[in-house]
Amino acid sequence: MDVLRRNWKQIDFTLIVTVLLLTAYSCVAIYAATYGKTDPQIPSHAWLKQLIYSLIGFVLMWFIAAFDYRVFRNIHWWLYGVTTVLLLAVFGFHPVNGAHSWITLGGASVQPSEFAKLTLIVSLAAQMSAVDESEFPDYRFRRSWRMWLTLLIPFALTLREPALGQALVMFAVFCTMYTLFAKRSLFAVSMTVFIAFCVAFVALPLEFPTQAADLVQKVLVQHHLLRGYQADRILAWLDTNYQPLGAGYNVRQAQTAIGSGQLFGEGWLSGLETSTGGVPNQWTDYIFSAIGEEFGFVGSSLLVLLFLILVQRLVRAANLSQDTFGTYIAMGLVAMFGFQVFENIGMDMYMSPSTGITLPFISYGGSSLVANYLAIGMVLGVVLRKRKLSFS
Repeated sequence: MDVLRRNWKQIDFTLIVTVLLLTAYSCVAIYAATYGKTDPQIPSHAWLKQLIYSLIGFVLMWFIAAFDYRVFRNIHWWLYGVTTVLLLAVFGFHPVNGAHSWITLGGASVQPSEFAKLTLIVSLAAQMSAVDESEFPDYRFRRSWRMWLTLLIPFALTLREPALGQALVMFAVFCTMYTLFAKRSLFAVSMTVFIAFCVAFVALPLEFPTQAADLVQKVLVQHHLLRGYQADRILAWLDTNYQPLGAGYNVRQAQTAIGSGQLFGEGWLSGLETSTGGVPNQWTDYIFSAIGEEFGFVGSSLLVLLFLILVQRLVRAANLSQDTFGTYIAMGLVAMFGFQVFENIGMDMYMSPSTGITLPFISYGGSSLVANYLAIGMVLGVVLRKRKLSFS
């Protein structure tokens, strides 16, 4: 901890305060979403457990911040290997809600995919920085195929659980880091493809939902690329009238809750959908609907502002890093947090399909919360060891 005492002025207190405010938001929202509920699936005293997980994560955050992040570069394959073994180990445990995503020992459960996202970022950062710092950098595929394989293994195992949301986060992380790695050429191609996709989407005919349903069923489901319920979630996103009491029920209820909040919300513990349990899984995946209903547009906007500050501080850390390894780590975390926030909030408002992604620092979950605090610890470590000014 000496490095923290010596460099306490370098600590990014704005980032720390932002994370603490997000945690406070979480406890308040989880309390509202579980207050007075008798559903056996809801953990007892969920908000208190979330607070305990936060304290554990907060302590680990400082430990990781004090630990020189550059050491991770030398042991990244070990870290990657451990989480890969854990991703394999989940299949030896009984599924929870139909998914082999947790390792349960005694009364505690751990979700390895949450930590696999971090080790994926570290491993990719180590490989990419090694190429950048070589005498003759080679960014061609034959030099970077190991990076694709590094993604493929945890991606495939996570998708097999099945945990589509976590797998998509890994893919988003890789795309962001690889775009930064491959520099302008790949960035130009990526932007061209993205713009073309947007233009095509806007120009789609009105009968597209029906065509998309046929495509999803005939291609993705029949070839076992998606499970049936995963396909239903995509179809419910494409067509708001698809299975309103089935696959589309959760999203419709979440949208109703958010809309009823209007400008200032219905008040804490006063939201009709939240207090009556109208939104399933509201304390986890759909926690934003509780915030939108009880705190309205103003309260929701404040939450989004905190996430924007979080991302801005991560980008700042990437710019301050003394080496490319630290830059890649920070930008990988930008992708991880940014994609999860967009996807989680978006699925509550029909902006994106429901994929079971938690809202960082807000949704209930010990593994997710601890992993997020570990990520912040790595960023704090990068800022503590930022490059010094030099004059020539």
